[in-house]
Amino acid sequence: MTDLTIRLAPLRAGRNMGLLQQVAEDDQLSGREVTLAGQTMLSFASCSYLGLEMEPALKEGAIAATRAFGTQFSASRAFISAPPYAEAEALLTQMTGRPTLLVPSTSLGHQAALPLLVGPEDLVLIDVQAHASLHVAAALLKAQGVRVQVVAHSAPEQIARKLRATDAPKVWLLIDGIYSMIGDIAPFEALDRLMAQDSRLTLYIDDAHATGWCGARGQGIALEYWPDHPRVLVALSLNKSFACAGGALALANDDQAEAVRAFGPAMTFSGPVQPPMLGAIIASAHLHLSDELAPRQADLRARITRFNDGARRLGLPLACHGDTPMRYVRIGDLARTGAVAMALQAGGVFLASVAPPAVSARDVGLRMTLTSHHTMDDIDYLLAVLAEALQAADREAAE
Repeated sequence: MTDLTIRLAPLRAGRNMGLLQQVAEDDQLSGREVTLAGQTMLSFASCSYLGLEMEPALKEGAIAATRAFGTQFSASRAFISAPPYAEAEALLTQMTGRPTLLVPSTSLGHQAALPLLVGPEDLVLIDVQAHASLHVAAALLKAQGVRVQVVAHSAPEQIARKLRATDAPKVWLLIDGIYSMIGDIAPFEALDRLMAQDSRLTLYIDDAHATGWCGARGQGIALEYWPDHPRVLVALSLNKSFACAGGALALANDDQAEAVRAFGPAMTFSGPVQPPMLGAIIASAHLHLSDELAPRQADLRARITRFNDGARRLGLPLACHGDTPMRYVRIGDLARTGAVAMALQAGGVFLASVAPPAVSARDVGLRMTLTSHHTMDDIDYLLAVLAEALQAADREAAE
């Protein structure tokens, strides 16, 4: 048996159990349900937190842009951009309050910005639980000879020790604003104090999972906390709550934006965001800049509160009780996690079964995401089925 076969074995088992790499069988999607193996289930696996992927304005924006500009504009942005780019970036800049670049994806945004902005003598610290895309970008920096060190999750005391121990001219900390698996929020207050104490510290924050549903204009949780801090740079996602495609880099000043735009490899050598999605981005940005956003955000927060209150009442072992739409039950055992997930599917609930390398072996568990598509009854049903499945797994383990 080869090493590759050994590595693929858990994936293949999960796929055969109907837990991983599934394809929805629906002829039409609602955002609330999916059909797998002929069974229609409530879906708690979507990151479209505000449910905007079904919004008529976004659909019409994509259709109108397709009619006007075609399905693709196949040219490097080093030479020319599709006509909707200028409007899209202007609206994103209005949302963030900063010079903002549209990038093909959040992951490629990291790869465009960090290798350009981080100096050869700088020190880069990265949270162990930072998104995989940040770790990929950190590996690129390390390959260029930049010092990169992994730090414990949300550990400002360790970061303070690293600052005291280094003579680097600049120290970069790569973190998530809201962590994509557990759903916990970075320790902003402690990090703000560290930046005040040491002017070398710069934060680069992947705020993909806060874009849209956080912030008065959907600018995310990091820019809501630090709207104009010159040493806070933020990457956003337009592919989750924003319900489009691509990402955005909210940079500290025009010089940074111009440099990344001109010299960032992912800006020059990667395909651009295509016209249909540019049209949807423009429509979504207009919605985020309108009075419609606040009630939609409040509607989602009401669902988060409903879930958290119910989880406390039922004694569910949530990894984090934060007010975020990513909810996580840490189980710590792969077989038990699979059994609970299959019991949930039998009860008509689909969610994400999470295993290494997405999390450590001790953090194996179930991730469920709440969206505005879900009714309060849906959330109550999820809680009831989840509680019963966990209790059944406990009973089986005790026998």
